[in-house]
Amino acid sequence: MGLQFFINAILLGGLYALMGLGFSLQWGISGIINLSYGAMVVLGSYLSLVLFNTLGLDPFISLIFSGFILFFLGALVYRFSLQPLLKGGIVFTLIITFAIRLVIENIILLIWSADYRTIRVSYAGSSLQLFNTFIPLTKFLTFIIAGILVYFTYLFMMNTKIGKGIQAVALDKEGALAVGVDDQKMYMINFAVGTALAGITGSLWANIYSFSPHIIGVIVGKVFIIAILGGLGNIWGAAAGGILLGFAETSGATFIGSQWQEAIGLVIMVAVLLFRPHGLIGKKFFG
Repeated sequence: MGLQFFINAILLGGLYALMGLGFSLQWGISGIINLSYGAMVVLGSYLSLVLFNTLGLDPFISLIFSGFILFFLGALVYRFSLQPLLKGGIVFTLIITFAIRLVIENIILLIWSADYRTIRVSYAGSSLQLFNTFIPLTKFLTFIIAGILVYFTYLFMMNTKIGKGIQAVALDKEGALAVGVDDQKMYMINFAVGTALAGITGSLWANIYSFSPHIIGVIVGKVFIIAILGGLGNIWGAAAGGILLGFAETSGATFIGSQWQEAIGLVIMVAVLLFRPHGLIGKKFFG
């Protein structure tokens, strides 16, 4: 029971870590609370569904296409919808991202309806055995891929010129401008990377869970909790926040009842806001 609980929590937390990472980067670095993030995740799920039904592509492969498509969508959204309104403050960005969510949600409803969909791959019932514990193969692969992508995002931010430019404008915008860094370009790339991570998460989600436009609000609630737990803009903080939420929800479902698993995450979030408002690993300058 103990080992099975631990494995279930870790596997769920890995997916949450990747899901929360993009939202945390967008909020912590670009300064945008993206209310359309959940719609971007679900759109990634439907893109994988289309590629699976038409070309037979496994979601673990089609996530590449979801990531690229959502990257360019994120760049377009930032350049033509968000950038012109940034000077208006947070209220304008909240309004525009909520409007984008409604547009995407209604497009999904128009094309695919509100029915829950699933992607059933041939190995969906396969499991790995560890002692007396069984690990679903699709969840295990999802965890591995999510971990690799979190690490690659870290390498991108730390070891590339663009990544260092994004960090520069996040830490000291005036100093970055003084040495010739294009802050709006960095913000746009960062927002696009976050959106790409949302699309990839959607593909991974589709491989193990059902999805429909109804889960958009649920996903937004989860990424809020993850970002606040880990600290805004902090890659490893988002990973830690996702793992913690995975343990919280698994604990709720196991020991209290599935109806309480969402509430436990919210209680932990409130506690973090009260006692460590910049997150478990985050730093105050991202606040």
